[in-house]
Amino acid sequence: MSKDRKITEQRRRFLKLVGGGAVLMPIMGLSACSGGEDKAPAAAAPKTDAKPAMDAPKVTEEAAPTKPSGMPQISEDNALAKSLNYVHDAASIDGAKQPLFKAGQACSNCALYLGKASDEWAGCSIFPGKAVKGTGWCTVYAPKPG
Repeated sequence: MSKDRKITEQRRRFLKLVGGGAVLMPIMGLSACSGGEDKAPAAAAPKTDAKPAMDAPKVTEEAAPTKPSGMPQISEDNALAKSLNYVHDAASIDGAKQPLFKAGQACSNCALYLGKASDEWAGCSIFPGKAVKGTGWCTVYAPKPG
C-alpha cells in the first residue's frame, strides 16, 4: 500500500509542476514580447568609403516599362488564367456564364493592369512575369479609381 501511495504522491507532484509550468509559459512569453527597449544599443556598422561597382538605375513611374518588352504573353490555357476565367477578348464573354462580368470591363481599365489604357499588352499584378491583353478580362477585375 505504501508503494501505491508513494506513486500517487509522485504523480500529483509531477502534475502540479507541469500544470504550473503550463500556466507560467504564456505569461513568460508575453513578458518576452513586451516590446521594451534594449538596454544596450546595438553596435553601429563601421562606415566605409567603398562605392558600388555600378550605379543602380533609378526607377520612376516614367521609367517603369509599360509594354511587355520581353515579357511573355499569358496563355488562356495557363492554369492560373483558367482558374480566374481569363480571356484575351472581353467582348467574347457570355454574361450568363460569367455573372461577374459587366459590359465595358477590360484589363486596360482594371486597377491591377500595370500598363497604360492604350497599351495592347502589359503586365498584371495577378499574373507576375506575364503580359495580359488590354482587351482581356478575368474574375479578379477591379475598376481603376477615379
